[in-house]
Amino acid sequence: MGSRAAEARAPMREVLSAVANELLLAQSKCANLDGALGQLLDVGSADHRSAVMRELHAVDLLNQQIAAVAAFLGRLRQDASPDELVDMSAALGAITLGEVAERLRLGTGQETSAPASVPEDVDFF
Repeated sequence: MGSRAAEARAPMREVLSAVANELLLAQSKCANLDGALGQLLDVGSADHRSAVMRELHAVDLLNQQIAAVAAFLGRLRQDASPDELVDMSAALGAITLGEVAERLRLGTGQETSAPASVPEDVDFF
């Protein structure tokens, strides 16, 4: 059983709202990817256009899926009790991308965590 200090408790409404906002951010990045693929379609050879078109379709479906889940969470938020608190500690700990966990933490009114040190031998893409 974890200590109370280690808990990250927040109203369920705020948690749902923060996750929906994160999805909207992902949707925006998906739209950027769609635009980049569109540019490739314009400059690519005829041989590559069908492959780019398939990827454009996949990105469009992903964009729609993200929008649908964000809308679903928004609706759940409306029905959530304003008094219901949830402990997000374990869920935040399961997120492998630190900036996502930090945005969710901040989006639910939690204190920011100390930035993790990055080993010097880490290779960023």
